[in-house]
Amino acid sequence: MADDHEKDLQKFLKNVDEITSLIQEMNSDDPLVQQKAILETEKRLLFTEEVQEEDGCRTTLNKTMISPPQAPTENADEINSEAFLASVELDAKERARRRKENKVLADALKAKGNEAFARGDYEAAIVCYSEGLDKLKDMKVLYTNRAQAYLKLGDYQKAVVDCEWALKCDEKCTKAYFHMGKAHLALKNYSVARECYQKILEINPQLQTQVKDYLNQVNLREKADLQEKEAHRSLDSGKNTAVTVKNLLETLCKPDQTPLFYAGGIEILTEMMQDCTERTLFRTHNGFSLISENKVLRRCFSTAGKDAVEEMVCVSVLRLWQAVCTGNEENQRLLLQHPYVGRLLPSLLAARALIVRQQSLALLLQLAQADHGRGLIISHLDGTR
Repeated sequence: MADDHEKDLQKFLKNVDEITSLIQEMNSDDPLVQQKAILETEKRLLFTEEVQEEDGCRTTLNKTMISPPQAPTENADEINSEAFLASVELDAKERARRRKENKVLADALKAKGNEAFARGDYEAAIVCYSEGLDKLKDMKVLYTNRAQAYLKLGDYQKAVVDCEWALKCDEKCTKAYFHMGKAHLALKNYSVARECYQKILEINPQLQTQVKDYLNQVNLREKADLQEKEAHRSLDSGKNTAVTVKNLLETLCKPDQTPLFYAGGIEILTEMMQDCTERTLFRTHNGFSLISENKVLRRCFSTAGKDAVEEMVCVSVLRLWQAVCTGNEENQRLLLQHPYVGRLLPSLLAARALIVRQQSLALLLQLAQADHGRGLIISHLDGTR
């Protein structure tokens, strides 16, 4: 009997230590620690009820059998433990009730935020997601959704922080790793971005195809970054061809010139596109937008084939695009992702002038030679048209 009493006492003391630890965690400043403590308390209470049902114990609070159903309790420590656990039970039930109410409110705010995100109002979406997190600190989808909204606004550091919080809620949250990888890619933290995407593959090997695409994007962007650094070094050092490309692009910025003026400048610029440095400088000095947003050039494209000079302008631009995209994946991406070009190229394939159709087809065939280019064509051009 003495041994049994000693065992019961040890169990009781252990029980008190565990409950004391849970109470300290429930009062923690860290919301995640607090929520985990609440969940653990609820589990303990559920286990207590199950033990009661199985053993017919009179107490509904202490999972340790202290006395048989009919035996009177005389030990003051046991009475104190029951009172202590009763207090914890009431507190846990109240917390569970509030959590259930907050979950309903958080879900409603999430839905409201999603609606704002869908219509492009990312600031309003962030406000809704933040209010939802005020209601429920460990709701990971609110962190990942808010991270996505921050990405849209270009606030990459905040997106990373939200992804880190989502991973505290669920260390296997692939969506958090995806958004974090995208944020680090924008911040040019290429090695960290790779780690994020590789983590997705570790969690879910079935996403191998998607992860491969993400890693390919990282490699291409890192390559483009190195190209730009080298191109700017050449320009700063006064390399003749680099300076000439920059000056030609500035000349082509002049508005409302004659079509022949632009055609001549573009032909010279095309001849300068001999290596990666010059092609990269074309992109970094806004070459694609300068060409596509020029009112005179746009007018020439809209009337291609009706006038010999306008036809010459169209052909010169198409040849320039072929030159700047040769072996340069980033230039290919910028060209095909430009909204104007995405609409223009399909229409030029049906232009009245044969040479315009030929040069348009030549450009598309050049871009389609590699997987990267084919993917861009499929994603950004109107294939049906």
